[in-house]
Amino acid sequence: MSSKPWIGSPTFILVMICLIVLPEAADEWTLSDEFDSSGGPELLEKTLVHPTTGATVVASVDDVPIYDVEIERFMQELDVFSDLTERTLQVYRSTVMSQLIRRQVVLAHLQTTKYRATEQEIDLAVAEVKEALAARGLTLDKFLLSGKSDIAMLRRNLAWKIVWTRYLEDYLTEGNLQRFYERNYERFDGTTRHVAQIYFGDPEHLEDFHWDVAFRDAVHVRDAITHNQTTFEEAVKAHSKSPSAAEGGDMGWITYKGPLDPRIHEAVFARPVGELVGPIQTKFGIHLLKVIEEKRGSRPWKDMIGEVREAAAAYLFAHVSDRHISEARVYYFGEEEGSEFDPSYSRRYGEEYLIP
Repeated sequence: MSSKPWIGSPTFILVMICLIVLPEAADEWTLSDEFDSSGGPELLEKTLVHPTTGATVVASVDDVPIYDVEIERFMQELDVFSDLTERTLQVYRSTVMSQLIRRQVVLAHLQTTKYRATEQEIDLAVAEVKEALAARGLTLDKFLLSGKSDIAMLRRNLAWKIVWTRYLEDYLTEGNLQRFYERNYERFDGTTRHVAQIYFGDPEHLEDFHWDVAFRDAVHVRDAITHNQTTFEEAVKAHSKSPSAAEGGDMGWITYKGPLDPRIHEAVFARPVGELVGPIQTKFGIHLLKVIEEKRGSRPWKDMIGEVREAAAAYLFAHVSDRHISEARVYYFGEEEGSEFDPSYSRRYGEEYLIP
């Protein structure tokens, strides 16, 4: 097993969904969404480029294209990526594309429901955009071209804001938010968990570290503990390569969000107190963890409700897109859906990211 970035963490998925789905996080009437074009594996190369703006199709959902400029608009809003390698930047681009694909799936579904945006509503929203631009001395046509966009892209973006806002208003009631919180309290209220680990790695010699062997060793140790052939404390003494082995592998108290690798935080809070967790792979090695005890946090509801709302909106987005994406025809043109991600960037990504 080689060491590589990972996109499967729940925190990363939550972050990416929040970035795409929360309309109030966007600048007023800025542009990002999709518009109609032919699509599919037989699409001629000349149709992959928008005839007016020059934007290139990188993917399509039921013949609605996703353009490179939509993805790049996300990326260009930030300075946070300036120090990343091109390979890592491409992972971000692919991941943004994946979420934009899901957004189009959700939009298409909601347009068939009571939450749909009518043509008249979209016309009114376009008129408001024109008025706002005129107040700044700009015309709509010039504004769109400056961002390699057109009126169809704008209308689809406005439709998204209308339907998703309605959907959230209907579902994110006080009662639903309270229920969501109670099922996921540890994410928001400052709950801490006391954790110990058996560390299969050597930070001084990672270039010579055999990942496959360490992972198999961790699985064998876990199974031995599970079947009462040894205790966690005995296994720490026998196998852990961490200085904390002298203290029974004690890692102290950690919160759901913290300074360690996000995979560790998420795994620790995914299992009940008293259970083994892992093995977990990070760039530092292989970790077998044990949750010793928990202390509930005491953060007031008024301080949490914004975060709870964002997380609940992300949950709804994932639920709707997962339910309907298998019904959509999704094609990629010269790009691949994001499959890897270094979770060490996920917090940073979520704090800085802006919806275009």
